[in-house]
Amino acid sequence: MKGFMTKYGMLKGITSIEFYTEGVIKECKLSEYCEINTSYGILVPQYDEEEVRRKYIRSLSFYKNGNLKSISFQTGTTIATSVGKLSAELAVFHENGQIKRIFPLNGKITGYWTEENEYELSEELDFHFEFGKFRKKIIGINFYESGAVKSLTLWPKDFINILSPYGMIETRIGFSLYENGAIKSCEPRKQTLIKTVIGELHAFNFDAIGLNADSNSLNFKENGTIKSLYSSLDKITIKDAFGSSCIYEPRLKPNNFNNKIMDVVPIRIEFCLGKVVKINETEYDIEGNIFCVDKFVRKISLLKDKF
Repeated sequence: MKGFMTKYGMLKGITSIEFYTEGVIKECKLSEYCEINTSYGILVPQYDEEEVRRKYIRSLSFYKNGNLKSISFQTGTTIATSVGKLSAELAVFHENGQIKRIFPLNGKITGYWTEENEYELSEELDFHFEFGKFRKKIIGINFYESGAVKSLTLWPKDFINILSPYGMIETRIGFSLYENGAIKSCEPRKQTLIKTVIGELHAFNFDAIGLNADSNSLNFKENGTIKSLYSSLDKITIKDAFGSSCIYEPRLKPNNFNNKIMDVVPIRIEFCLGKVVKINETEYDIEGNIFCVDKFVRKISLLKDKF
């Protein structure tokens, strides 16, 4: 296809193109230099796939209303955000046109280009939030339509300190925020003691996956109190008024890739309306039950040491 007109200008050198059923362009891949005119300035979509490390799945994608959904840039491109100007190789937009996600790098991890290679290429950035300031390399950052930061994802080898209502929390993977800037969730780097209405619990998830920091194992309500957490260490015994008891503790399962290694499956504890606690989807009234929290002390010789 020689060219296709969009609200952002003419697309040239289209090597592949997909449409919605209504005939509106959905995504395309380009092989020629072209410019698109957006509210973030003149942008140049990726058109050259000669660079070994770069992903080249699509140059542009669009929403059904014709608005830009994502762009893979030919070279690192500066985008203005609420936390300053950020360089991006890939950007995703909300349907209203505001920036949604920025990825400073968009490398393709292969046997020839490793995660460590990509990390070394990444640049350190300065960030200032209500809970503190830090200088780190990031994988990506997510924004609300208002422009406020929604989440920030760190590289797997890095961590930051977050000042929470429960003290300083060493955080890996990243964190998410409410639109007003209050901490919504974070991923503790180690067993972190949290005082709750049922006792002191150790927040930590051995199997937290660091694809992004949109959701994490330690979650706060907007007023700063605990909403939910995962515990890989605690055993919780619940006794009712009739003397019956129920015990919850982390269980073990064989690792998906090595059956000689056992993975810890944490328990999830959620606090609802200050009166009810939910453990692994079972609800208990706080006033009608007695909760006893003990440190989970089973010795596991095959448990993998992840950290």
